[in-house]
Amino acid sequence: MPSTLLEKELIEAIAKTYGTPVYVYSREEILKRISTVKYVFSSVNLFPTFACKANNNPRIIEIFKDNGFGADIVSIGEYHACKLADVDDKKIVWNGNGKTRKEIEILSKKVGYVNIDSEEEYEIWSEIDSSAEFFLRVNPDVDAKTHPHISTGLKKSKFGIQTDEIDRILSKKRLNISGFHVHIGSQITDVEPFEEAISKVVDLSKKYGFSKINIGGGWGIKYKDKELDILEYKERIVPYLKDFKMVILELGRYLIAPAGLLVLKVEYVKKTRHKTFVVLDGGMNVLMRPAMYNAYHEINVLDPESSEKYIIDVVGPLCESGDIIAFERNLEIPKVGSYVIVRDVGAYGYSMSNNYNSMPRPAEVIVYEENGKYDFRLIRRREEIEEMFKTIV
Repeated sequence: MPSTLLEKELIEAIAKTYGTPVYVYSREEILKRISTVKYVFSSVNLFPTFACKANNNPRIIEIFKDNGFGADIVSIGEYHACKLADVDDKKIVWNGNGKTRKEIEILSKKVGYVNIDSEEEYEIWSEIDSSAEFFLRVNPDVDAKTHPHISTGLKKSKFGIQTDEIDRILSKKRLNISGFHVHIGSQITDVEPFEEAISKVVDLSKKYGFSKINIGGGWGIKYKDKELDILEYKERIVPYLKDFKMVILELGRYLIAPAGLLVLKVEYVKKTRHKTFVVLDGGMNVLMRPAMYNAYHEINVLDPESSEKYIIDVVGPLCESGDIIAFERNLEIPKVGSYVIVRDVGAYGYSMSNNYNSMPRPAEVIVYEENGKYDFRLIRRREEIEEMFKTIV
């Protein structure tokens, strides 16, 4: 985003134009992160993809497509979003542990790559005429040292094929397998788990003679304290990948989370003998992560009553005690009617939004620079109340 002062002016202008809650994305930040990814993998044959589960707005996906990225999808809905962004079918990678036969029949001749998650899924694909390249998702039993809900590489995880099952599956020879896929979790801030997992799968690739590999994603960003050391990652991980003809990468959070802000309006400042609550016009209906993961997001008060800070709860309007954006946070008290900014919400913000309490989902806006000036445009309008009920029969 631009400077703090200009950011405040832009945010207020966006909020007045499109109302709140509203998601705001920085195209400049997205392009900066795309450049970083290309730098890290400049010495390998990289096929980068954007994980659409992080953000499914076709206008966002389009930015990545225009900069040489494919797309990583986990549903037909995300495939549809990719088509609205004009992503080439052959640059779409299909992930997921629960692909249905109906979905497989629909997408079998459309997507370019498929990550097979289990032996049971392998059997279904062996009965389907498909033009896709297949990768087997390996579960390397590596602790990603991240939140349990987003750790996917341990034996107890529902994802992937155990390494001792690979021989039996490949011996069937019913499908032409191009390589292995590995993804051990999300928001990983240490290089060690990546090295442990990727080195294991590289060794497996050499054992079975595969020249292609999919290393997944999972790069952790700085929500509060630590973030992944990108230069250390480049130094320690990239050398493992230099001999591969293709290295598929599936990044989501790293590319889009820091580019997104959520703007919310202060409806009430409720002061009791025990606690002060700042009540906003959106809560876990627009940002699920704090309620779901106890996730931390930095919050900025645009118009405080004073510079003094207090321990407060920042909450939403929903009829749930768990409807909290920030718990016991040291913040200024905002003026009623002013705005607060929740940062680093570009990933798993809008894509996890919902209609709980029959609340319409928010609008989305992108900020871009043109002729030396910052401007903004709507990329998804606010949902209308009537639209929530259009499927009623």
